[in-house]
Amino acid sequence: MNKKIIIDPRSNYSYSSFYVFGLEELVGKRNISYDLKPFAELNDLGNDLRFILDKNGVKTKYFIHTNDSYKLNEENYNWCDVYGCVNTNFTHYPLLQYPKLVSLVPSFGIRKDMSLFMCVKDALFLFFSIYPHVLNRKEWNISMQKMECDKPRNIKHYFLRRIKAWLNRLPLYRYEHLPHSSDNYIFFLSTLWYSDEWNKNDEGVNLRRAHFIRACKRVLGDNFEGGLLGNSLSSNEIFSDVLCNKRESFSSWIHKTQKSALVFNTPAFWDCHGWKLGEYLALGKCILSTQLSNDLPHPLEHGKNIHFVENSETAMKEAIEYILLHPEYRHKLEQGAKEYWNKYGTPEASLKLLGIQ
Repeated sequence: MNKKIIIDPRSNYSYSSFYVFGLEELVGKRNISYDLKPFAELNDLGNDLRFILDKNGVKTKYFIHTNDSYKLNEENYNWCDVYGCVNTNFTHYPLLQYPKLVSLVPSFGIRKDMSLFMCVKDALFLFFSIYPHVLNRKEWNISMQKMECDKPRNIKHYFLRRIKAWLNRLPLYRYEHLPHSSDNYIFFLSTLWYSDEWNKNDEGVNLRRAHFIRACKRVLGDNFEGGLLGNSLSSNEIFSDVLCNKRESFSSWIHKTQKSALVFNTPAFWDCHGWKLGEYLALGKCILSTQLSNDLPHPLEHGKNIHFVENSETAMKEAIEYILLHPEYRHKLEQGAKEYWNKYGTPEASLKLLGIQ
């Protein structure tokens, strides 16, 4: 069967690489091309992915919504045949009214290989496959003018910024060869987001993460490592007791997360599924989580592949103590998380959910 893929080159490769590598495994890199022409009349992509699958002359248009918001992009929903979304909310967008909508597990940026040679090779592939197609194109300049935020200075700046962010990621196999988690060590390092009248992060994600960190310190003392990374826009004074000044490389973050007895998940910016949820599932971690705000392809089940907890420091402290005292329960959740990921979350599983095999 003859299969070819055409991808809109305006996609943010850090976000789309997860699905692009899945498509490469499916049809081969030589059968994937980047071309603005079929998408030139559509608005910019933000962090999302738009592509066309040509199977024996039959074309199917796909849009994968990887942004934080659950709100559908109506223009792309009307354009595509299948609309995948990592922050699906069926309460706001019921399937009876939005039959193209497909819920996906949160993805994350990945590289294909660890070696310098392969990184350079893939970067050169992106340069020669994407950059020439959009350089000095009138359509590209128009699309850039439509961007409401995160506007690049020019095409070259846009391309180099995207590639730099992508190169900071790790190959997917780094999530598969796992050391044993510790029995008495927890690592959690995350962002202290800025808070305003719209996102109210100090009452939401920031406070939930602070509850968890404070609970960990009460239970483990010096055997807890991490905290929240603040900045000039965040409420550093309110959360001064949970701030952390030590930044970690992404490789170090993965290694320490693998060692951690458990991890903490909570709805992130705009109450989205963060990348961390996908990464924790891929790593096969014991996940302690507050209730999710958006939907998944199949609900995570308390006691099987996740441990849900109320949003309070006391409730989190009790849950942490219980999990640390019951290693058999922790291993059950680890196994359940990995099984869930293999069934619903991998690039291959995600494409299958979209009807691509």
